[in-house]
Amino acid sequence: MGLRDGLRSLPVNLTDSVRLLARFGDRVVDEPVSAGISAVPFESAMAVRSFFSWPGKRNYEGSWWSSTMRAHVGFESLLERDFAMLADHDGDVVGISSQPFALLWPHGTEHARGHVPDFFLRLRDGGGRVVDVRPVGHADSAADQFEMSRQACQEVGWEYEVFTGIPEPLGSNVRWLAGYRQDRFAPGAEVLPAIAAAFAEETPMKVGVRRVARGVGLDRSMVHAHVLNLLFTGVLTADHSQPLALDSPVSIAVEWPEQIGLEAAS
Repeated sequence: MGLRDGLRSLPVNLTDSVRLLARFGDRVVDEPVSAGISAVPFESAMAVRSFFSWPGKRNYEGSWWSSTMRAHVGFESLLERDFAMLADHDGDVVGISSQPFALLWPHGTEHARGHVPDFFLRLRDGGGRVVDVRPVGHADSAADQFEMSRQACQEVGWEYEVFTGIPEPLGSNVRWLAGYRQDRFAPGAEVLPAIAAAFAEETPMKVGVRRVARGVGLDRSMVHAHVLNLLFTGVLTADHSQPLALDSPVSIAVEWPEQIGLEAAS
């Protein structure tokens, strides 16, 4: 089967077990689903399925630049883009891929040859999470596929999730912060200690920004951008059950600041 540009249709599985099909450049993984594939780096897999486009298509597709992957991650809808953004913000996620593999159902399965999950996440503890994305109210139409996918993930030892959207105000907060995820907003080594000292204890954002700007001689708007970058990447944390604002309390989110070069916070 040709996988150079991704599948346009799923192949038939002629075996009696669920198989997983993925591609890594010119290398193809075609294995039965089992715990033995749990460590395969599917977070680096190429999209196994072609992204289809046609005039009048209602879904918006594109690529999300991921600060986690240092590369673009594809999406096929704005809801998938929201999930990619949220995964990028999640400190427990260290790898993200879209359309990572195809699950091919056993020969004779009714109604479907297989299923391509929307995302695969590699977690900080080494585990994996497979994610399907569906709008609220539309998940029931694919309930059988999702249940079979969940069972396949259990065999491997992965988590499985059906994502239907980001609750508010978390969604608005992360969309705001995501605008500062690029490297140009990241603070340099000379500024990090001052930010660590300013937010070593929970401090209103505007107070900490003012303190850092005064201490290192930077414009407040630049320091503010640095703080928002660190809030997105998880170095700093805030309460996302409330809308973020300049008065929002902010603090260091890591237990040992020296691990990220924040020696001054000890």
